Amino acid sequence: MATNFPPEFSVVASPELISIHDKRAFWRGVILLSLPVAAQMLLQSLLGMADVIMVGHLGADAIAAVGLAAKIHFLLLVLMSGLATGCSILIAQYTGAKDFVSCQRTLAVTLLVGTLVMVPFVLAFGFGSNTWVGWINPDPQVVSLAAQYLIITAPALLLTQWIVIYEASLRALGSTTMPLVAGVFAAVLNIIGNYALIGGNWGFPALGVAGAAWATLGSRVLQLAIVAGWIYAKKHGFALSLAQMRMGLDKTQIHRYLAFSLPLVANYAIWAVGNSTYHLVTGYAGTEALAVMGVIVPIESAFFALFVGLANASAVLIGRELGAGNNDTAWYLHRFFDRITFILLIIFCSALWFARPLMLNIFDQLDATSTELLFNTLGVFCLLVWVKIINMMRIIGVLRAGGDNRFTLITDTIVMWVFGLPIYIAVVFLTKISFVYIYALMFLEDGLKFIPVIKRVISRKWMNNLTQ
Repeated sequence: MATNFPPEFSVVASPELISIHDKRAFWRGVILLSLPVAAQMLLQSLLGMADVIMVGHLGADAIAAVGLAAKIHFLLLVLMSGLATGCSILIAQYTGAKDFVSCQRTLAVTLLVGTLVMVPFVLAFGFGSNTWVGWINPDPQVVSLAAQYLIITAPALLLTQWIVIYEASLRALGSTTMPLVAGVFAAVLNIIGNYALIGGNWGFPALGVAGAAWATLGSRVLQLAIVAGWIYAKKHGFALSLAQMRMGLDKTQIHRYLAFSLPLVANYAIWAVGNSTYHLVTGYAGTEALAVMGVIVPIESAFFALFVGLANASAVLIGRELGAGNNDTAWYLHRFFDRITFILLIIFCSALWFARPLMLNIFDQLDATSTELLFNTLGVFCLLVWVKIINMMRIIGVLRAGGDNRFTLITDTIVMWVFGLPIYIAVVFLTKISFVYIYALMFLEDGLKFIPVIKRVISRKWMNNLTQ
């Protein structure tokens, strides 16, 4: 096997197999793998709101248009993430097998597939937005502004696809800091660009919604330039030459990658549509419910950010051990991350439970009814979020590390679309119960798949060596 890994690469050993001194190194490795990803997740969720917030003074039509465009971009980001996740899982396993040539080939294949998938969307956004946006929104002014935003940001789709793939590939090698740095610079440019171009500050023209779009496009250009510039300046192993890029044209490897990744893409898409449906239906539960959800969603995003980072660290480390054929070590790592997750959940849920009065002071613009509803809904979140987090850790950090994508796709689809969503919709439209109980139903599907996921983990059927 070829082992020409980049010099900054190092495989972190299992805590079961190392001394006290090395355990500190292991913990440092876990933190370096998880915290930058968590910080970037939080940054992306805040950045996603930046355009909407900064066009607020332009009126309701501008807010609605940019919000609509942001939702469309989010759905495509989910598609991109599915392709990139398949790439990162394979690279993590090839890393464990010490086969860096296959890591490079996987990156080349993913860049090719990602480009081919995204080009039709770039064309549809760039040349057809004025037509098809009207199919999903009846307001002609909102359609005009949203189409303007989508036309300008059409090239950003392709740039974002490349960024997401490179970031996922680097994380699979354990390099998480540089993607975060690039994300920070992109976020800063986006906010500065919004300030300059939306309202016409610092002598720039006042472009309104178009200004927000140009700022978004510029931030993506900068982010890709930083990521690619760093890779090629350091002569990193992922600085692929044209000859290495041509490895992505191998039909056998493309077919293998698609067979592995398409269930992931479908899983991501089904989750995104289902999640959007939950929030759409919530609007029919009343104005107070919608106001509470507007507060809860960013709190949820911040809360989940750390655990997504931890799941990423788990997937990378477990994937490496599976690729190296060390199934016992992979099992030990699963148990290790399980314990860490339980400890963090107890700490964070307890802290949020006692911080609820403080949260009410922060969002003191709510009326008395909504304030009481928010207090009780936060309590439900603290009591039930553990089941969602543990499922997430075991699915993203364990099952997907072994490529068990079909099981997770089937399980997620059945519990969401056969049980979770139909019951939630029925309760919202057919009953008059408090939103506190309706919100609790959002955790029903996680409760239903908790036992099947545990059984799947215990069966060890997910322990697949994908390098063979």
